[in-house]
Amino acid sequence: MKKFLSRSGPIVLSALIIIALYFLVIGLVASQKVLAPLVLALVLALLVYPIAQVLEKRGLHRIVSTSFVVGIVFVGFIGISAIISLQVRSFLEDAEVMKERLSPVAQKVELFVLAHTPLERSKLEAYKTTYGLNGEKLNEEEKPSEVKQEEAFSMLGKVMGTAADFLLMFVYLFFLIHFRHMFYTFILKLFPNDSKEKVKRVTHDSALVVRHYLNGRLILMVILVVLYSLGMWISGAEDFLLISFIAAFLSLIPFIGNMAGYVLALFIGLLSGGEFYTLVGISATFLIVQFLDSYIFQPIILGNKVDVHPFFIILAVIIGNAIWGIIGMVLSIPIIAIITVVLRETPGADAFAYLLSNGEESKSKR
Repeated sequence: MKKFLSRSGPIVLSALIIIALYFLVIGLVASQKVLAPLVLALVLALLVYPIAQVLEKRGLHRIVSTSFVVGIVFVGFIGISAIISLQVRSFLEDAEVMKERLSPVAQKVELFVLAHTPLERSKLEAYKTTYGLNGEKLNEEEKPSEVKQEEAFSMLGKVMGTAADFLLMFVYLFFLIHFRHMFYTFILKLFPNDSKEKVKRVTHDSALVVRHYLNGRLILMVILVVLYSLGMWISGAEDFLLISFIAAFLSLIPFIGNMAGYVLALFIGLLSGGEFYTLVGISATFLIVQFLDSYIFQPIILGNKVDVHPFFIILAVIIGNAIWGIIGMVLSIPIIAIITVVLRETPGADAFAYLLSNGEESKSKR
């Protein structure tokens, strides 16, 4: 029996790890409403708490400095949300205009499909009659007023829930910054004295890697706004500055954000009656800027501080989206970077640290 257990030990351990990860993911999905605002507040606290430290060193009371920092973050979020909501409202107001301008394009696509695919016109017309041009199934009769009221109350509940989570995140942010020394001391007390230096190093490196990544992202956003604006101004696109700002902000969502910004720019170009060359210019602008961002700006600005292999960055983004949606995608890279830092200092985890990092032995042991 002992011989069997000794031989099957690694298999049993691997199975237990897989089972633990499975239940961990289920728990994270179920606790999104509780944990997502808290984790987002923690990441923001790691970014902005040095500002509070500087203000406290200059004589401001801790409550005043913390309130000031949280207020700056709050105003920034409100400003960005207002700009995006105004743009969405503009889209909704111009929906009919966009539909008229896209109608000739839809007709050309329909003719191309009929000419180059086995699809018959009768089937296409039947689909359009059943589902409409936007793909949504048409109702045969109007919904009862009670159902519409239920939908309205449901939408209102979702909006109120989102607003409550938003405000709760700033409450978390205030307490995390104001009582940061208490939380830091608590973490140190969890470990024996001979491990405290290592714990201090892990917490310092974790805060540093998150701060470096987010600060670098902010610098990259400014560069993207300038380059997008210049390219779309040359292309003759309207509202190029607003489009550039939204596209740069969406770049915080890895991979998908860049594509969403490009689609948004194309739609606004079509809505404003952009010519063919304008749309080509918008496409060329996004293609060139994304190339520069991926291969020149990110390596220079971010450098090797976020020492995570690109494969695991992509995997982390996919897992983050599956667990917490867009918030999970935004938080995925800082979280995987912190995990890599922790694994470097964890005894027996050198192999995992080496696997997650860029593959250089020296980095996994530093």
